[in-house]
Amino acid sequence: MKAVDSRVIVQIDKSGTEVQKIGCLEIPIGSDEYEVGKVISVGPKAEGINEGDTVYVYPNAGKIFHHGGQEFKVISTSEIIVII
Repeated sequence: MKAVDSRVIVQIDKSGTEVQKIGCLEIPIGSDEYEVGKVISVGPKAEGINEGDTVYVYPNAGKIFHHGGQEFKVISTSEIIVII
């Protein structure tokens, strides 16, 4: 899996997310200010970010996709709040 342009692929950490169940829907409860994730792949035009970095991103940032039974987000570098 490889990111393109100035995009990065991030695996969001859902371990600390509480979930409220309404019928068959599960709605995440928690911080609507940011999500924490690990950078899996960095596009060639993404500067200052490395694979393995932990990042905070806006919750509605990027597009979600599933691969190998896991959930990832493809986001642009401008949607990253902080690199840890």
